[in-house]
Amino acid sequence: MTVGKAEIRATFWDCGGVLLTNGWDEHARKRVVEHFGLNFDEFERRHYNANDMWERGKIDAQEYLRETVFYTPRAFSEGEFFSKMRDITQVLYPATIEFLGALRARSSRDNSTYMLSNESRELMEYRIPRFGLDGLFDAYLVSAYIGLRKPEAAFFQCALDLSQRRPEECVFIDDREENLEGARKLGIRGIRMTSPEQVIAELRRLGVTADRAA
Repeated sequence: MTVGKAEIRATFWDCGGVLLTNGWDEHARKRVVEHFGLNFDEFERRHYNANDMWERGKIDAQEYLRETVFYTPRAFSEGEFFSKMRDITQVLYPATIEFLGALRARSSRDNSTYMLSNESRELMEYRIPRFGLDGLFDAYLVSAYIGLRKPEAAFFQCALDLSQRRPEECVFIDDREENLEGARKLGIRGIRMTSPEQVIAELRRLGVTADRAA
């Protein structure tokens, strides 16, 4: 897989917004909070700081829920609320997962795949096996696992360190421009996700293909 003088030897993939729906973004939060009849504005005020800690692995799901929802008695349980949070996840782009699986099947030590995701431990531990993402990546760089969040430079440096690739040998796919800018500052190529067809076409232009004959 080549681009000019630099061969693409690793692809870095976001999860929510690229493979699956976002795990706990504003849209998901609003759906769940309103389902339980809570005040969304109040929830959001409590969510901001607690979520940063949760996605960095500094607190667990129970602590997050006690900060945001169960600081007062409720008519429903923590388990019921978390189950609703977990179960709203859906596959966003099946074609992207199919392409990634094919790419992974023909990958070698010189062509590797990595997940780069801002997500809590509990939601990611549900999402990976539930939607068949296990086995698709050489490593899973999740914010709760490494204590870093995109678009922090240290997050992308960690990906480079684990992959043992130079920045120009890597391409990162994400649906958020601010995350792509964080990667580009280190010299990693970036593709903003708008559709599977667009991403696959841009990867092909970079020489990244799942075709057996490539």
